[in-house]
Amino acid sequence: MKANITTSEAARCLSILESAAEPMTAAALAARLGLSGSRETQRRRIRAIVEHLRNDCSAKIVATLQDGYFLTDDDKLWRDWLDGRQIDAKRVLGVTYKQKKMLTDSQGQGVLFSPVGCTGLG
Repeated sequence: MKANITTSEAARCLSILESAAEPMTAAALAARLGLSGSRETQRRRIRAIVEHLRNDCSAKIVATLQDGYFLTDDDKLWRDWLDGRQIDAKRVLGVTYKQKKMLTDSQGQGVLFSPVGCTGLG
């Protein structure tokens, strides 16, 4: 389900990022936008707004775990970030596949925990 992002919300977020002197965390962006709700709700809303700006407005918004979100005009930095994002997604899918493979019983059914005293799982 795609988040319902308003034009005003997206424009304000882009304006904040354009005027920022340094990267901004999701919490800082949420505070500047006046978003309500829990921290997690605010983070999710910021991620949705940023995705909208990237996909529908072609905004080059880079995100780092350490610093937060920032706009860039540097095409190399943007391409490197996009490439890293693809690599991260492949890594997560690979780890998930391995975990799923490890957590199946002899009939191929997924199990959350191996039953006590059972052998032959995996």
